[in-house]
Amino acid sequence: MRNKFLNLEHVALKDERTLRLLKDIMAAVPVQYIYLHNNFLVGKPIQEMLIMVSFKHVCILNELTPILNIVFNGQMEWGYRVFHVHEVEQALQEGSLFFYYATVAENCLFSRSGVFLDGGNPKLIADQVSTTCRHGINKANKFLIGATFYFRQQNFEYCAFMLHQVFDMMYRAIEVLVMGKDKKTHRIRIHQLYIKPYVEPLSVLFNDSEEEASLLHLLDEAYLAVRYENNYAISESAIVSLFEKADLLYVVAEQVYQGIMNKHFDRQERVLG
Repeated sequence: MRNKFLNLEHVALKDERTLRLLKDIMAAVPVQYIYLHNNFLVGKPIQEMLIMVSFKHVCILNELTPILNIVFNGQMEWGYRVFHVHEVEQALQEGSLFFYYATVAENCLFSRSGVFLDGGNPKLIADQVSTTCRHGINKANKFLIGATFYFRQQNFEYCAFMLHQVFDMMYRAIEVLVMGKDKKTHRIRIHQLYIKPYVEPLSVLFNDSEEEASLLHLLDEAYLAVRYENNYAISESAIVSLFEKADLLYVVAEQVYQGIMNKHFDRQERVLG
């Protein structure tokens, strides 16, 4: 680990434990960048390391999880997530608010090339973020229209499938906004776990009660059951409950979006002021 690739101005690197952790990470993983950021976009600030690798060196990121879990074992101060460099660069080009703030030069702990990622033009970000987020919500809206159609037709199975897509699209839109990347899953239960550290209300949209756990199971099963024509049945009352959950999902998503955009504008005003 050569010093010229370290951002020695970062306060975290004054701590010997952090230097040791970086050394362990780099010994285990072919790292291109490591950023340490405080995600101020969420209600409760979260400190985490963003570890970035080249697709050329690691094709499947999940392969690194067991290794990094060992490296971070006992490390309670920071969490971590892993990304491909190219997907971060693409996200920055598309105006990702998360990566714009997370990858500023002062957050960089290590760069193998000795240069930092290009965060793009801050003046364009607000419009790009709005366009990206609204695009995801508009996709969800189309499925919601489909769900309403099938409900009126008393086809509750296809209605449940459409509602599942509503939840999937909405979670993904918010994940991209607050976490930089959506979770590659169709399980709403997994989406709830993924977003929990960042948006608490979306992690408990379906709580752990037996009734709501059963409702969430029906929602998740609808995706596979309808697509593969498995035996599947859901009651009208359960569908009504899912519509109510969808309404709440939209409310929370709008609150998250507005809150994050307000924080972004406040931050930019302070920078410009």
